[in-house]
Amino acid sequence: MREQAQACAAYFKSNPGFHRILTELLKKYRSYGRPAGTVCLSDASREECAAARSVFGRPFSPPLRFRSAEFEAALQQTRFQGVSLKEVLELYFDARIQTGREVREDRDSRFSAMLSHVREAVQSAPCRALLGALTQPGGRGYLLLRREAERDAVHTERCLLQACQGMEYLQQRAGAALRLAVLSAQATSDPHALDSGMLGGKLFLHLLALQAGVDFPASAERRDSLYYESGILCDSISSLVTQTGLILETAEGEHPAYRLFRERHEICTLSLASLSSLTGVRSQSGRAYLVENEMVFTQLCDKAALFHSPLICTSGQPSVAALRLLDLLAAEGTELFYSGDFDGKGLSIAAQLCGRYPHLLRPWHMAPEDYDVCRSDMPLSDASLALLQGCAEPALAAAAAAVGQCGRVGYQELLISELEADLIETP
Repeated sequence: MREQAQACAAYFKSNPGFHRILTELLKKYRSYGRPAGTVCLSDASREECAAARSVFGRPFSPPLRFRSAEFEAALQQTRFQGVSLKEVLELYFDARIQTGREVREDRDSRFSAMLSHVREAVQSAPCRALLGALTQPGGRGYLLLRREAERDAVHTERCLLQACQGMEYLQQRAGAALRLAVLSAQATSDPHALDSGMLGGKLFLHLLALQAGVDFPASAERRDSLYYESGILCDSISSLVTQTGLILETAEGEHPAYRLFRERHEICTLSLASLSSLTGVRSQSGRAYLVENEMVFTQLCDKAALFHSPLICTSGQPSVAALRLLDLLAAEGTELFYSGDFDGKGLSIAAQLCGRYPHLLRPWHMAPEDYDVCRSDMPLSDASLALLQGCAEPALAAAAAAVGQCGRVGYQELLISELEADLIETP
C-alpha cells in the first residue's frame, strides 16, 4: 500500500490543479483528526475543477465543493484503491500530520520532559520546592516557561537550570553579600547568565520572588530591592543616596572620612557599596528627616549647620542604597519623617515607606492644610491619578482625598520655609 500511496502523491504533484484542493484537505484533517468537514473553493479554476472530476468521475464548476470523506471514498474507486488520505497528504506535503490534540499532547510531553531533566539536576530540597512552585500552571513564571519552551526548548531548559543553580548557590551562602555577576559566574560559569534581561535572569527573579513571598517585581526599583533583600548586590556603585548629618559607623567606630563631612555640615553621597561596609548608622537626635526632591534638599542644606537632625534625600523612588540606609537607621529605632510632593508618586512613596517602617515613619508636612499651601495649577496626569487611587495608608488618606478631589499637583518646593523651620527649631 505504501507504493500505491507514493504513486498517488506523485500523480497529484504532476497536476497543479490538485494543490489547493489538497491544501484544504490537509487543513480539515489537522482540524478534525480524520477525513471530515467540507472543502470549498469558491473561485476554483478550470484546472481545479478538472482535477476534482478526475477523482470523483463527475463534472464540477465554481464553487468547487465536496466533503473530505467523499474524496477519500472516491480515491478507492480509482487505480489508487486502498490508499488512505492521511498517508497521501503526508507524502504530498512531506510532513507528519498531527491533530490539534496530538500537537498539544506532544508539546506537553516535551515540556514535562524538560522539567524532569531540570528537577533531576537540582540538588537541594529548598530549590526543588521553589522549582515546583514556579512550574505550577497559571503563574507568570509558568507562562514564561511555556512560551519560551515552544520557541526553543533546549535554550529554555539551559536557562531554567542556570536559574536553579543560582538559587542553590545563593542558599548555600545565606547571609553573605554577593554581587550578581560574581554569583552568576560561580553558579553557572557565565557572569551574565542571570542578568535581568536574560531568560535565565528573569527565571531567577521569579524564584527569588517566590522565596521572598512577593509578587514578581514590576519595576527596576522593586527588582533591585528584591535583589538586595535576597542578599544580592546588583549595582553597588550607581545606587546612591545623599544625606547630611548622620553618624556612619564601622567596626572601629565612626567612619573618619564621613565624620569630616558631618562636622563640616556638608552634603555626602553614599553608594550601596560604601553602605555595605558600615555596621550602623545613627542620628544624635534620634530623628532623621527625608525629602523626595533634590533641589529642595540642596536648598535646605544651605542651613545645614543649624539643623538639629540629619536630612536625607531619596531622589524620588528610594533606591536600594536609600533603603539600606533607612534600614540601618530603623535598626537603631530612629524616628523618620518623610516629605514629598502631593501627587500620585509622592504619596505612593510615602505610603511605601510607612508600610516598610510602620512604627517609625511619619508623614512630614503632608496633611491637607500643607496641600493648600503648595497646590499648583498643574493637573494630575492619568498615571498619577492611578497611583493616588492605590494609596491606602491611613496616615495619608486625608491628603490623598484632598489631592484627588482638587486634581492638582502640590509641589514640595512651595513648603521649603516650613520644612526649614522644623529642621532648625528644637524638636
